[in-house]
Amino acid sequence: MKSKLILLATLALGLFACTSKPENADGKTVYLQKDGQVLDSAVIENWKAELSAPVCADNEMYGLMLQGWRRAFPFFTDNVDVQIEGDAQNPNNIMVKGAASQDRLNAFTESYNALEEKLEADSTMAQADKDEILKMHCFDYVWDNPTDPVAHYVMYRYKWAFGPCELRTMIENIHHADSTLTTKNLQMIEEYVEKQERVQAGQPMIDFTQNDPDGNPVTLSELAQGKLLLVDFWASWCPDCRKANPGVVAAYQKFHDQGFDVLGVSFDTDKEKWLAAIEKDGLTWTHVSDLQGWSNAAGTLYAIAFIPQNALIKDGVIVARNLEGEELMQEVANQLGK
Repeated sequence: MKSKLILLATLALGLFACTSKPENADGKTVYLQKDGQVLDSAVIENWKAELSAPVCADNEMYGLMLQGWRRAFPFFTDNVDVQIEGDAQNPNNIMVKGAASQDRLNAFTESYNALEEKLEADSTMAQADKDEILKMHCFDYVWDNPTDPVAHYVMYRYKWAFGPCELRTMIENIHHADSTLTTKNLQMIEEYVEKQERVQAGQPMIDFTQNDPDGNPVTLSELAQGKLLLVDFWASWCPDCRKANPGVVAAYQKFHDQGFDVLGVSFDTDKEKWLAAIEKDGLTWTHVSDLQGWSNAAGTLYAIAFIPQNALIKDGVIVARNLEGEELMQEVANQLGK
């Protein structure tokens, strides 16, 4: 058995930006990762880079990372040589060829995208119904393929769509099919569910400390003392967060003098863009960040898999999760006895 697998990253990567003249990633370094650790790296030359790594269990995944991406691109190799092709400016359209597991993942992704496109074109259906159909598309795939590592990745990839009970149901089905089976994605989703259950409404808040823009440490428990506090997870680069900000501003302006406060926790990596968004959106409350993007330590504690999300805290207890708009306004009023 060979000790290494070769990834020929014919990284037409970046390399074909959608222009008549290739605006490529030549000269940039591409990194091969596993479990967040860099295994190999190479400089892209003439639109190509070759990466190699020790073989691992067939059901495990690697990640490809290029400067400018927010997350590594995950893929299966099945311990065979694979070829990666795509546009570095559009990581979602990168294709991996050569591994059967990746072929199955590609097929699922194509079916999901086709369904999403069809639903988006239907102007008669409510968005909540569209979201439910897409969620069930994922659920059915995981349920029907409990021993396939690809299904475990799908469950982890779309975990944001499910509540803890739904995820528990899928996990139990996997263990029922094969109680000895383990994959990295299955392990991570089990850890995620445990964290999710720990931060549901009715649970004690989890304390943390992060720095404000001036480098001063802010501790959640100290800021929350004697207040109704909304911990708001967001980022300057997140369109949905920016759309939700006016609703948080409205609640803050209406109830701040009555004991309501907000702590913004940013998933930014660029401090200047973070500060510019705070000013532009009129977010006049306390803000913190460790500028680690999706690896934000407070976000990890609260099992944040998508943003915006929030947790409403009163007397050290999480009283509600993920409120927005009128629902946020009403819950704040109720908690303040208004």
